[in-house]
Amino acid sequence: MKLTYALAALAVASACLLAGCTSTEGLDDYERPEVEPVEVIPDPPAEYFNPPAVVGWKCHWDPTMNDDWHDDYVCTDGNSYDRPYLIPGDSFVERWEIDEAAAAYEAELNS
Repeated sequence: MKLTYALAALAVASACLLAGCTSTEGLDDYERPEVEPVEVIPDPPAEYFNPPAVVGWKCHWDPTMNDDWHDDYVCTDGNSYDRPYLIPGDSFVERWEIDEAAAAYEAELNS
């Protein structure tokens, strides 16, 4: 191990001599640059990595941006997904209607 360090020091010294650096003048004047403090980001909570299991089907608002409110809910049981087409006979669906229809659909899935 000591021989390896000695050979490395000899190689550095030889390279320095070949490059023309024969003195150490000015090396003591070197100032380290200022280092900005690093912001410490806390670890996320355990629930982030181990989300709680979904029990039964849950439906939530997830708009499709296709100008058709009939399919703006998605339902999942944690493994499967279903995007029902709610209130198909109504040409204009208001938000409260689709909310009620989604709640009824969720109840039907969980029955």
